[in-house]
Order: sequence, then structure tokens, then C-alpha cells
Amino acid sequence: MRISRALFAGALACAPQTALAQARAVSPIAAVPSPSGVRPSAIDRPVPISLVDAVALGVRDNRDIRAAFLDRAVQRFRLHAAEQRFAPRLDIVADLYRQDVGGVVTSQASLGGTGSLLLPSGAQIGFVWDRRQRLDRRGDSDVATLAVTQPLLRGGGFAVNRAPLRIARLQDSIERLAIRNTLAEGISRVVFAYRALQQAQEQVRLAEIALARTAELIATNRALIDAGRMAAADIVQSEADQANQQVALLQVRQQRNSAQFALLQQLALDPATNIVAADPVAAEQVPVDTGRAIEIARTSRMDLLAQQRAVEQAQEGLRIARNQRLWDLSLVATATRTAGRDPFLGALPSLTDNRVGVQLAIPLGDPAPRLAVVEADTSLRTAELRLEALDQAVETQVRDSAQRVEAAWLQVEAARRFKALSARAVEIARDKLAAGRSSNFEVLSLQDALRTAEIQELAAMIAYLDALTTFDLQIGATLESWKIEWSGE
Repeated sequence: MRISRALFAGALACAPQTALAQARAVSPIAAVPSPSGVRPSAIDRPVPISLVDAVALGVRDNRDIRAAFLDRAVQRFRLHAAEQRFAPRLDIVADLYRQDVGGVVTSQASLGGTGSLLLPSGAQIGFVWDRRQRLDRRGDSDVATLAVTQPLLRGGGFAVNRAPLRIARLQDSIERLAIRNTLAEGISRVVFAYRALQQAQEQVRLAEIALARTAELIATNRALIDAGRMAAADIVQSEADQANQQVALLQVRQQRNSAQFALLQQLALDPATNIVAADPVAAEQVPVDTGRAIEIARTSRMDLLAQQRAVEQAQEGLRIARNQRLWDLSLVATATRTAGRDPFLGALPSLTDNRVGVQLAIPLGDPAPRLAVVEADTSLRTAELRLEALDQAVETQVRDSAQRVEAAWLQVEAARRFKALSARAVEIARDKLAAGRSSNFEVLSLQDALRTAEIQELAAMIAYLDALTTFDLQIGATLESWKIEWSGE
């Protein structure tokens, strides 16, 4: 769904030139219109939006979410680069030059290349080729070398050589989880902003109803005064309450405007759009199974899953550090072929040099490898402790969130009973006032209690719905609740 963006044009009064000049002398922003000059206007065409559509717009247009998806492209390429660890490398170099040394001028062209390949076993295969051609005389040289080195201790083995690739893949998994978390939090912020607008709209409606009740009571008071059944001074209480209700109505209208701005910012829409929450405020009890919720959280919470992968990364880092403390013992084999042509001697015989052997390097007096092991071991233990603490925190947060949901529902039920009883008390008091068996002050007091009850019921329902949204976020089920599928690819 695409929402049209209504434009709001505010009319600004023109100040005298002398006053404007004085204002500019005092402050460089004195002539800037106040924020009240640009706001969602009640006279603009309302743009109704449902909560589902608001979430869809937020997922598509929210700037934080869009920025996270832009970063994802870099993260995917970083993983692609890491997965090229065992891909062959090749560099080609060519040159052409003329050299003058003591009057002796030579011209030469060369073409060469170097290639390397790392195998999962740790073996390094290197190839170097160099061909040089004399342009002024018939002479050339051609040298090619192939070298194979297989580490037996340090740097050898499939586990050690695949460790950097596993670390990169785990990091990519953590980054995918981070984007899922950003998406879930963005959806929750849209939902909270939408419900804040719902609450503000309902507060405006309740304030208008309360003002209408007061106006109806004033009409009743005047009828009783005309009939001689009420003193004229008693109507002052009702008129004062009416003025108070008008102030309250202005306040909640401003709160509604602020709620509109907040939702428009989350949806990245034009701030002048007169957006209206179309869904009614309705709360129904949702049963919560705390034990099942904890199980879901342990398999779905993004921060917990990310910390599990951080522990696996630390394990791989310790594996690499321990391997680096070993001696460097390697099997080495090289083959070199040399051929060419001398300008005076003619073609030179091809020579081949083959070597096979064992190479050993023993580091002495260098504390760096031992330090790397200590640091890696400490990092692993720290990551494991953080995982244990986070696991406990997750269970605590889920239990607390579940209790908040249950407590919020009890508040909804109590608020509904309070509202029903308050409404009934107002009806009885108004009937008694019409019969001359009640005072105007009593009716006003009961009407204030009814307005309080209506506001409490509204606040309780919004708090319960927000508690459910927070509960989804705590157990990591926000995307599943909104049926949003994203693999991170």
C-alpha cells in the first residue's frame, strides 16, 4: 500500500520591516516560523492507515532498516572475499624499456607471472615464470619455478586452515542476526508509535464526549434554574468544569499531533501528512505459556544466538593460536627450469633443478605465540561467561515480560469494571438531579470519575497491547508474529 502525502501550506503573517530587522539583529533564527506553523492539519484530508499497512511501510521505508540492508551488501561481499581463501592467485607483470649505460644501449622486453594456491591441508603451491627478450640483439632467457611446501606442524592440518573461513562464516551469521534484530526492533517501534497515535486519538474522542456531557449538564442546569428548582449560582460549577474540559481537549489534540509526527518519522513520510490510525483500540486476552516462551527465546533470541556464535569464533581463534606455538616443520619441493639464447653463443641448453627436503624453524625467546594463546583462551572463557549470563538474563526477561502481560490484562479487566460502574453511577446521579434529589456538585464529581475511568481503560488496553509486542520482542518472535520472512541473502 502506498500512502499519498498531503502537503500542508501554512499562512505566515508579515511583520513590519523594522521589527523584522530588529529580530534578525537579536537572533539569526528569529524570522524562522515556529514548529506550530507546520503540523498535520485537521483540515487536511485524513489519510487512514491500518496497523498492518503501517508495519509494511515501516519495513519498506524506515531509514534505520534501509541503512541496515545497505550494510548487508557489504557484509555479503566480505564473506565472499573470505571464501576465496583457497582460490588460486595470479599476478602478471610485463615491461618494455630502453637502457643506456656508458654509451651502451640495450632494449629489452619482459613478461612474467606469479601464481599461488593454498590447499585446505595447509600446502602452499607457488609458481613463478619470467621471460626476458633482447630487442636489439637476438637473446632471451626463460625461467620457470614451481614450489610446493606442506607444513607438518605449524600451519598444517585441515582444521587450522579452515578456521579463518569458519570464523568469517560465523561473523556473517552474527551480522544476519543483527539485521534481523534491527528489523524486529524497527517493527516494534512502528507498532508502539501506531498505538500511541491510537491512544491520542481516543483521548481526543473521550475529551469531546466529556465536553458534550458537561454541555448537556449545563443545559439541564439552565432548565432547572428556569423552573426555579436550582439556584442560578450553582451553574458556575458546571461552566467551570466546561472550561476545564476545553483546556483538556486542547491538550490532547496537541498530544495527537505529536503522536502523528512520531509515527510519520518511523514511516519516513511527509511530516505534513494528516495520518490517522484506522484500527479501533481492542484488547483480547492472549494466554501465555512461560515455559514454552523460554524455550522459544533460547532458540530465537538474536542476541543469545549471536553470543553462541561468538563462543564458536573464540574456539576457532584458540585453535589458531595454539597451532602458531608449534615448530615450523615442512616438506619442501621445488623444480626450476632455465632456458634461453645468448646473442653470441646461440641457444643455451635447458637446465632443470629439482629439490626435495625437510625444513625446520624453531622459535626461541619470542613470547608472542604464548601471549596469543593466553589472550585467545581468556577471550573464549569470557565469551562463555557472557553466554551463561545472557542465557540467565533471557530467562529472567521472558519471565518478567510474561508477568507484565498477565498483570496488564488484570488491569484491563479492573479498568473495564471501573468504567461500567462509573457510567452507571453518572446515569443514576443525572436521573436524581432531574428529580431534584441530587446536587450539581455530585453529578460533576461522578462525571469526572467517569472520564478518569475511560482514560484508565484506554491506557490499560494500550499498555496490554504494548506488553504483548514487548513479549514478542523478548522471545524473538516479532518477525514470525508479523509473518515476515527474511533469510539475509
